[in-house]
Amino acid sequence: MSTAPLEALIAEQKALIAALDGDDVEGIARATVSVEGALLRIHALKPRFVSNDAKALAQEAMALTEAARVRVNVLADMTSRRLGRLAAATGKGKATQTYGRTGRMAY
Repeated sequence: MSTAPLEALIAEQKALIAALDGDDVEGIARATVSVEGALLRIHALKPRFVSNDAKALAQEAMALTEAARVRVNVLADMTSRRLGRLAAATGKGKATQTYGRTGRMAY
């Protein structure tokens, strides 16, 4: 199997991560669609990653997926905190939010 589809996926994932890091909302939307398209093309090929090059690229793609997931979780947490602070400022939310023993927000 050619490694071109995996290389295209990696390029799209890097664009998504750059958009996430840059707080570029339109870029995130475009890159998400592009990543989905790259994944659909790979799925349609029903590839078998047997060559060492393909395996290495597949591992890189998985690492980039994890990196994007972490960034999305951080952004979601930041948004949740902002919403909590805004709610507290209007008197409609709890004034203090702290992390509990589980590492999650304790309300």
